[in-house]
Amino acid sequence: MSDRELEDATTTEVRVDPPTEPGPVRGSSPAPVSGGNPEAGSQALRELLERTRLQRLAELRDSSPEPQPEDLARAAAAKAAKAERGGGRSKSRTDHLGASQRIAQKVARRTVGKLVSGTTENTQPVPIVTALKGTPYQAPVQANEPSEDEARMILDLAADIAAMMMRAGAGTSDVEVSVIAACTACGLATVEVDLTSNTLVVHYSTSDGRLLTVMRVNRGESTHFAKLASVHKLVTDLVDGRLEFHEARSRLDAIRTQRRPFPEWFTTGAWGFMVGALVLLLGGGPIAIPLGITMAIVVFQFGKLLGRTHLPSFFTTALQAASATLIATIAGDVGIIASPQYLVAAGIVLLLPTQSLYSAVQDALTNFPLTAAGRVVGVFMTLAGIVSGIALGIVCGQAIGLSHIEVLVPKTSPHVVTAILSMVAAAVVAMSGAVAMSARRRFILPAALVGLASHITMMSLTLLDVDNVLASLLAATVTGFLSRPLALRLGAPAIVLMIPGIYTLLQGLSIFTAVYQIASESENVSFAVGLSSLFTAILANAALAVGAVLGSYLALPLKNLKSQSSAEEKVEEVRSGETSTAVIDSVQPGGAKTQSSGPGGAKAQPAETGGAKPQPSGPGGTGSSEETATGPIQI
Repeated sequence: MSDRELEDATTTEVRVDPPTEPGPVRGSSPAPVSGGNPEAGSQALRELLERTRLQRLAELRDSSPEPQPEDLARAAAAKAAKAERGGGRSKSRTDHLGASQRIAQKVARRTVGKLVSGTTENTQPVPIVTALKGTPYQAPVQANEPSEDEARMILDLAADIAAMMMRAGAGTSDVEVSVIAACTACGLATVEVDLTSNTLVVHYSTSDGRLLTVMRVNRGESTHFAKLASVHKLVTDLVDGRLEFHEARSRLDAIRTQRRPFPEWFTTGAWGFMVGALVLLLGGGPIAIPLGITMAIVVFQFGKLLGRTHLPSFFTTALQAASATLIATIAGDVGIIASPQYLVAAGIVLLLPTQSLYSAVQDALTNFPLTAAGRVVGVFMTLAGIVSGIALGIVCGQAIGLSHIEVLVPKTSPHVVTAILSMVAAAVVAMSGAVAMSARRRFILPAALVGLASHITMMSLTLLDVDNVLASLLAATVTGFLSRPLALRLGAPAIVLMIPGIYTLLQGLSIFTAVYQIASESENVSFAVGLSSLFTAILANAALAVGAVLGSYLALPLKNLKSQSSAEEKVEEVRSGETSTAVIDSVQPGGAKTQSSGPGGAKAQPAETGGAKPQPSGPGGTGSSEETATGPIQI
């Protein structure tokens, strides 16, 4: 509003009833009085409106970059004239205001203040860039707004990044912040992202009001942690200003064709070694370990064969659980192993929806209720398939005359050798899980470290007689607390180390024990006791996911401390340089400099990264023929 419009603005008189008697008036509204001047309230309100208008005029004049001298003179003259007309008598009238006039003045002051100041801060639209707070991309180097054609290309890039992450197994919050960070770094700071279940919609409105919308649908998941780490590194380089749009597009196309770091037979063997290490971790003997490896490979291949028939996953999981139960029961009946329950428990861990359970809890805790509800339904159906399969295997075993399994194993005192073997087994479980999920070679040892620390925590809490659910929660908190900083240091999201670390804490034995009690109901164990045990087992496994998310959030200051320590130095370094087309808010560690103004725009000097050529991701991997800043695929 200009000064002339402010000068011509009129005020509305609010008539106040004359007071009947002096003194305070009780109640929600003032009562009328019989005496007093009827013009006192209106005059006080006019004076208040006039002072507020002049104050607002002064604020607008102060906020103006170059105030005009004639505007200042006009405002000063108006202020002096108003003061001469009403200033002399306002003081005398104010001294004789009654209770009704004072209440009217207070209400008028509050109302006018709301009208002048506008809406409160809580109702203002929240910029979408605030969603990056607390993430690895919280300080993007923002380019200038691109043209419409460039904006559409940027939206396609961001949507392809999201689709690749969703298929590779990333969580919903990680996908959203990656899309926002990529768009913001390329100049689309007002983009809107709608991510629900397996559908992503990205909206953007250009400066002239044109609406651009891009949508992607994910119709299946194939866990590929190496590809997920490559996409994370690409977004990080883009946010830090080390990549132009065209370089990012080339790297993303190379990541799309990136092969797994290990051949298929190797990952299948990794699943087998994980089950064998779990048998050792639970207390199985030397014969049970190779039998567990063989059983896991057979069950895994059986599931792949059933998957080719397009059978719903519920029935596939149930048949796999039934086959694992029958194999272990037969091995125990013929006397090959003494404790078949350990074999079944390790097989259950192979079938548990660990990643889906973690993602469901993470989505529920990060304000994605619809996506979390969809994931919870999938997790519930998988657990129902496991329980049904175990019950089917038990019933079939009893029908063919197999011997009864002692599921209630008495606790034994801890031994030094047993503790050392269990720690070695926990490290092997985490390493095998990282290999089976196609993580890069450099993530295997950190995964072993996280799994070992989680197992030591769980073992210590168990020795202290801490409740099983609480111990699971605390041990998983340690897993999340260690996974986030280590993974970000290695250039990957936290889930790459978190899921292999959780495998050492999964409680398949408690699930099998509860289901066996339900299916083999006896005089000593009722159906209600078995059902209660099953609920407790599922709750303990769910506590692992909650603890992992909690530990990840507790580790946020570990990353932010380093970011804040060098952010000011980088900002000063960039601001002291030559003028560029980028707008720098703050800079993450890594020496990020200015970014191009959009696809095809001129770019200032980026930080040196060595000019490495792309390398294959592992045996049989492929790379791009072009040179990029850091290389699209590296181990």
